[in-house]
Amino acid sequence: MSEPNITFFDIPSLCKLQAWSPNTWKARLVLNYKQIPYKTVWVAYPDIEDTLKKIGGKPTGVKPNKGGNEPLYTLPAILDESGDTPVVIADSLAIAEYLDAKYPDRPVLPKTGRALEHAFEQFFDLVPRKSFVQLMLEPSYGIQEERSKPYWLRTRLEWYNINLIGLSPEGPVRDGHWNELEKGLDKLAEVLDKNGPDVEWVAGGSEPTRADFIMTAWLLWIKIVVPDEWEKKVKPLNGGRWDKLLKKTEAWQTVL
Repeated sequence: MSEPNITFFDIPSLCKLQAWSPNTWKARLVLNYKQIPYKTVWVAYPDIEDTLKKIGGKPTGVKPNKGGNEPLYTLPAILDESGDTPVVIADSLAIAEYLDAKYPDRPVLPKTGRALEHAFEQFFDLVPRKSFVQLMLEPSYGIQEERSKPYWLRTRLEWYNINLIGLSPEGPVRDGHWNELEKGLDKLAEVLDKNGPDVEWVAGGSEPTRADFIMTAWLLWIKIVVPDEWEKKVKPLNGGRWDKLLKKTEAWQTVL
């Protein structure tokens, strides 16, 4: 059997699936849903920049707190070698747009309603995302490979002034973070309820779109990294809505 034309670059962890990052899950879910063959290359945090430079990848931004002078290279990224010239795409939205254009079957960014997809991601970033980050950065440090831990600790402090150790300790502080997440998910549920009781997906169609995979990716972050807390804190919320979403998207949660 020939090798897949697409290589997907992801960040490893000590978790069973290895895949854990919500940002890379957003792209992996799209690849799986579109049924595009690919292989995964796992790249530790300290190696991301050199790996992407080596294959011709471009930065996705600049490093925070560095005066806007240093390019930032991030994952997810894909390398598509199906044509005469290899194509490298980084950033989950750019990957989705490229895949829909190159492989139009099973689109995740429908031509009609594309503005909704962009608006939904901005809404998600403004409402529940901050609470996810507060809760999950410290546990995510704990599941990094040993080579990545010092890098992750140092760069979060240098770039964002965040000390991961003690960021969300057990007790009143973490309980408060869970309360904030619950409020954010309540607001998200309120918006989704506008679709009515018989609509499965955000865009209202018969198939999921990228908006559904955004939610799935962030929920998977909790379920994979802190499974016990997922069971107690998230699974029962909003009538089990978030657990039902993960069950509906389970077929596209494979790690190839």
